[in-house]
Amino acid sequence: MLHRSKSRVAVAAAAGTVCALAAAGAAMAAPTPAWSPHNPAVPHAFTNTTPALSQIQVNGQVGTFLAWKGQADDKVQYKYRLNGTWHATKVIPGAFTNTSPSAALFATKLGKQAVLVAWKSIGKTGGLSTIKYSDGVVKANGSISWTTPHVLPGGKYSETSASPALLFPANATQPRVIVAYRGPYSHVRIEIGTEVGTAGRGFSWGTTKVKSAWVSGMATGETSAQPALAEILGAGGNGTVYVFWKGTKTVAPIYYATSPDTFGSGLDGNATLTWSAPPSTVPDADGVDGLAQTTGSPAVASADIHGDGPLLLAYKGPGGFYIRYQTLGTSGWSAHQFVTGNNRTTALGPALVHGTLANVSRTDARIFLHRYLAG
Repeated sequence: MLHRSKSRVAVAAAAGTVCALAAAGAAMAAPTPAWSPHNPAVPHAFTNTTPALSQIQVNGQVGTFLAWKGQADDKVQYKYRLNGTWHATKVIPGAFTNTSPSAALFATKLGKQAVLVAWKSIGKTGGLSTIKYSDGVVKANGSISWTTPHVLPGGKYSETSASPALLFPANATQPRVIVAYRGPYSHVRIEIGTEVGTAGRGFSWGTTKVKSAWVSGMATGETSAQPALAEILGAGGNGTVYVFWKGTKTVAPIYYATSPDTFGSGLDGNATLTWSAPPSTVPDADGVDGLAQTTGSPAVASADIHGDGPLLLAYKGPGGFYIRYQTLGTSGWSAHQFVTGNNRTTALGPALVHGTLANVSRTDARIFLHRYLAG
């Protein structure tokens, strides 16, 4: 044991007090990190495509739902985290894809909590394939009862070569979902589904022969990847629906369009959302040519769990493997910054839901979740 004189102990104590006060002052002055610093891997989850993120509600408790394509097969797997605990990995019966699935939480007509999952089927090689979907009702014991997979109707105009995106708008008069996808000729298309049946299972898709619609007929309304959907709620409950997409080049700007979701107006089932025109580009003061650029699919969500914003956009940058993010608030777009914390690089586009980001490690295919703390 080291022995010190009382005088040295007193000096050391005084110095320690000063250091402690200085450290405390520095800690008080240090800014709160924008992202969670410690992000463990999701247990027993490995994939080679971007995973899907959604909320889930079990007996009144809100958790995180995660779905992904298996690394060694094409099965769509899923699990969810509730109160910090991950439940066992399951497989959606009959769901197979070679790209990323998509997921969204909704409440059925009967008031039951459910998750809708959609994916590109493996029907064709190197071309367009049908979009399939299944909805799963969450039971009181935490298990999920899935419907048999259905095909999104609409013929060739409802086929895709990339992953679809899902959103249930907040002000729909009954459970309605917007599906956005890369359609024929690389057009960004949307289709609206309405829940049907007294049992609250299944969706009908419009009443017209062509069930989907372009977001924009301009060249900038084309994409080479999966689009992204989000909604931000404003004053009086009025919402704004956003659809984002990457351009068609390998390194391309990020475009977006908006459509109002007015409280009390609802949405019809004929794909008649009115999108802003022409599409906007995401500006970035620190980006290439003053624009945000990406090589993968963007991800977008409200940073706030209640949907109040700001809008949070995350994407893989034009070079390297780091994930960038920007926010859109009342003062406009922020310049890009980088997601911080451990395991923050990826070769794929990220996924987002209400301030939670998922990315896939480029070294071992594990999935990591990051939490946005500044929202």
